[in-house]
Amino acid sequence: MVSLTAPYVSGFLAFREVPFLVDAVQQLREKEPRLMPQVLFVDGNGVLHHRGFGVACHLGVLTDLPCIGVAKKLLQVDGLENNALHKEKLPHACVEPWLS
Repeated sequence: MVSLTAPYVSGFLAFREVPFLVDAVQQLREKEPRLMPQVLFVDGNGVLHHRGFGVACHLGVLTDLPCIGVAKKLLQVDGLENNALHKEKLPHACVEPWLS
C-alpha cells in the first residue's frame, strides 16, 4: 500500500505518483531481474500531455524503460480536440466508442 502525501494537481500527476512507481521498478530490478518488463504501460499521458511530457515520459526517463501512456482523457493531439465541434466533423461510428 502506498500513502500519497502530495495533493493532486491537474497536469502534474508525475510529481505525485512517479516516485512510487520508480521505487516499484527498482525493487523488481533488484529482487526479480528476470521479470523486468521490456516496456511499461502507464495510466496517464506521455508525449500527448499538454506540456509534452507526462507521467509516462517521466517514468521512462527515470527507469530507462520504454513507457507508453494510456490515458483516460485526451489532453492534446496536434489538430485534434476533444470537444463538441470536433465530434460533429467525425463519422458517428467513430465518435461513440473513442471520444465519448
